Amino acid sequence: MRSGIVIVLMMISIASWGQRDGDENGSWSFKDRVYTGGGFGLSGGTDSYGNRYFYFAVNPIVGYMVTSKFSVGTGVTWQRFAYSDPIKLNIDQYGISPFMRYNFDQLFAYGEYMLINTPTFVNINKRMNYDRLLLGLGYRQPIGPRSAVNLMALYDVIYDSKERAFASPWVFRVFFTL
Repeated sequence: MRSGIVIVLMMISIASWGQRDGDENGSWSFKDRVYTGGGFGLSGGTDSYGNRYFYFAVNPIVGYMVTSKFSVGTGVTWQRFAYSDPIKLNIDQYGISPFMRYNFDQLFAYGEYMLINTPTFVNINKRMNYDRLLLGLGYRQPIGPRSAVNLMALYDVIYDSKERAFASPWVFRVFFTL
């Protein structure tokens, strides 16, 4: 099932950075086509069960511009939930996220398959994989010739509320590309 989702996602034209002017006939060098970026997350508070927590995440990406409007790439994710009261527990999650992007000037369409590995709450020594298929739109604000701030609203089209692995099918992101 997961490999089928990845194949379908890779076949759909949903993503691109399009941050550089270039010739569609392929005159860009490999260095011109590769880009990096990513983001980080930081939050804290009380979850729906009354447990206090601190959250930190790092999400680097690397992409390749197939054309001036279409790109593909992958990201990796590491997240830590540090619970402090009433329980003391650290939960580390990690994953991989192949993506595609198609640019329409500053707006873009985006698709990503995310696979996250996380310990279970019942048995911290047992880990499980959860997947998401995120589709959505974004806005890109250039801040230089090869860099931008990106805002995205994504929806998980395979969200299952019974899994309780993710709090919502909606994902909102702010990230940078260089």
